[in-house]
Amino acid sequence: MAKKDDTYHHGNLRQAMLLAAAEILAKKGLQGLTLRACARQAGVSHAAPAHHFAGLKGLLTAIAAESFQMIALVAERVYAQFDGNPDALLRTFAVSYSHFAKENPERFRLMFRRDLLDTDDHELCAAEERAYSTFINIVHGLRGEKPATLEDFREGRLTKQLYVDVSLYWSVVHGFAHLNIENQLVGYDKIIGVEDFENDIWASLSERILGAPSDY
Repeated sequence: MAKKDDTYHHGNLRQAMLLAAAEILAKKGLQGLTLRACARQAGVSHAAPAHHFAGLKGLLTAIAAESFQMIALVAERVYAQFDGNPDALLRTFAVSYSHFAKENPERFRLMFRRDLLDTDDHELCAAEERAYSTFINIVHGLRGEKPATLEDFREGRLTKQLYVDVSLYWSVVHGFAHLNIENQLVGYDKIIGVEDFENDIWASLSERILGAPSDY
């Protein structure tokens, strides 16, 4: 407890609360996450979080922003290793995204619960844009094109086919990750196993986006 008090008195209450929230989220899920529970976990008074968060929604928004920063790092690492092989780029990001969801299921669910978040929050918007801009550049890499800015995408200055490809890739990668953590891929694990099924998914997606059969 002394360690938590030291953290609080040194002005790191916000980070202490985020760490406490992450622990509760992982163990008890979103339904167990309250400001009081986080304050108790952090070893501070139940009134202390009000200095850093605008209620539970503010705390959830901060966790979501932190989570988007985490997935942005995943995407940036994948893109930084891009060696010109679009098939490998597609598969590596898809698998990395899926693994992030499996390792952080409650964070992953919260990130897309727009009804629970302050969608105008500056930190959340910045984190989302960081993640999405790298995702767009991954799709550019798949198409053999130079990177573009997020502003180009949002302002409609890119080709129609790029928007189609971004939507297709995002829908499949995110959809698979979501279905997987919700245990909705029933039957596939009994036939060929979820991991093999995932490999087949990315091979098929690669063929559709890249326009050539995959040699996977």
